[in-house]
Amino acid sequence: MFAMNDEQQALVQTATRFAEDRKDILSAGGGTLEKAKDIYRAYAGAGYHALLIPKEFHGQGLDYVSAGLVYEELSYRLPGTLHGPVTTAHCAEMIRIGLEGDRQASHLTAIARDGLAAGFCLTEEGAGSDIASIATTVRKTDGGYLISGKKSIVINHALASYLIVFAAGSPGKGRGGLNAFLLSPDLPGVSIGKPYASPECSFSVMGPVSFDDVPAPESSLLGEEGSGYFLLMETLDRGRPLVAACCVGSARKVFDIVLRHAKDRSQFGKDLFSFQGVSFPLAEYATRLQASRLLAFDALRRIDAKSSFSLEASMAKLHASDTLLDLASFGMETLGYRAASESHEIRRIHREALLMKSIDGTANVQKMVIASQL
Repeated sequence: MFAMNDEQQALVQTATRFAEDRKDILSAGGGTLEKAKDIYRAYAGAGYHALLIPKEFHGQGLDYVSAGLVYEELSYRLPGTLHGPVTTAHCAEMIRIGLEGDRQASHLTAIARDGLAAGFCLTEEGAGSDIASIATTVRKTDGGYLISGKKSIVINHALASYLIVFAAGSPGKGRGGLNAFLLSPDLPGVSIGKPYASPECSFSVMGPVSFDDVPAPESSLLGEEGSGYFLLMETLDRGRPLVAACCVGSARKVFDIVLRHAKDRSQFGKDLFSFQGVSFPLAEYATRLQASRLLAFDALRRIDAKSSFSLEASMAKLHASDTLLDLASFGMETLGYRAASESHEIRRIHREALLMKSIDGTANVQKMVIASQL
């Protein structure tokens, strides 16, 4: 592993104290909009939604490695609760990349200083991995645009003060016709749907958002017209190793629970760890967990060093999310009926792992990215 500097050690220690003071989040459970709001406010109050926003805009101004360390620790201590703040961090990076000057400063300052949430409006019923098939449209008008369509899955949708919306402006241009807009959910024509009752995202909130001829000013366009695809790809590439770091934190928690159970639980006069059917898989998972962490922080270091990182980011996301789901499944099997309760931590993490497989691209999407660069 790599050595943390003094500042990074202090950041991780602060994250540990924050999480220890909020253990009641897990014991109280989630699943309601009010609970999701409370959790988001707690994270935003400590600045964990704004780790990458520059200090000049009231953010934490962290580098990517430091942000990854913080998210890993929070995911270890409070697994499954970070979807909201990490989504806002993704959106803030898109604003930072896609806007300049006063527009960039005002929006990033509002998010960081006022603890606002943002929602990422990309996925549709007929378009997810196939971005060129996005059906949400944008028409240019005098002084702005009109946006129409429906996004099926938007994390933070009922909390968001900002929505980043992807829409196709030029039929037949495919990716070249894609645009990204920064919108307020209060604009006429925006409809926030009922939150999904999702056990995989019970500590956050997500649901559909519809747009019916929503008037968007020219200033809402992120980047140049037709640059939405490239803006999206850069943001996803930057987000994947952070998601991988979250997966590593949750996987560490599962590993520690299963290892402790294996050494404490006695069967046939021996502890479970004495049986190779338990100890050998744990040896493999310890290796995979170490590899996942190294892949994640290698990608994060490459971002900070301004080196190429798309390949490494997808490798990190693929390996870490696979490891989390496999390890959580092994934990469910090893603990047996003890993990059957809806409130058991491993059961909650197993549900989270199913969602983490899809965030920032499914396993097949990551393989497409990796294969394209071999």
